[in-house]
Amino acid sequence: MLVLILFGGGALFPASAAISSGEAGPMFGAAVCLGVGSMAYRTMRSRIHLTDASLILVNPIFSYEFPYSAIRKIETNPSGSLIIFPKEYTPKNEGEGYLAVGYAGSLLDRIFKTSERAARELKKAQKKGRRMEGADGPVRRRIAADAVAEFMVLAAGGCMLASVLLR
Repeated sequence: MLVLILFGGGALFPASAAISSGEAGPMFGAAVCLGVGSMAYRTMRSRIHLTDASLILVNPIFSYEFPYSAIRKIETNPSGSLIIFPKEYTPKNEGEGYLAVGYAGSLLDRIFKTSERAARELKKAQKKGRRMEGADGPVRRRIAADAVAEFMVLAAGGCMLASVLLR
């Protein structure tokens, strides 16, 4: 909510100034503010969901569903980032793991060790869930849809169009 308030409110002031003055510059500023806000919102909403049969990694652009049996290992790298390694090599991952953006080794993570604790919990869930029905199959990738972020991009596009029309 804080990101939404900061960037949405930050875009409201230049947009209202552009409407009252008829100048294109502030409206362009509102569009940039909303576009950056959308990416910040998506980044802040990165997360991991555990289901009975799979682990779902939601990153800013894509989400990945890992059936528990498709996970080779879950670990943190020296910088503190949480990475999930699939069993199968695919051209998409080139043998490397998938970074969990929500656990990307921030300064707070170095202090509180959240990535390491998350990795331990994920390993427990994987060990428990391997035997569940539906816990096998390939890793599935989808576009991560978020209504608030999409609305902010749409509003940024509207502000950009208004900026062009005000010139």
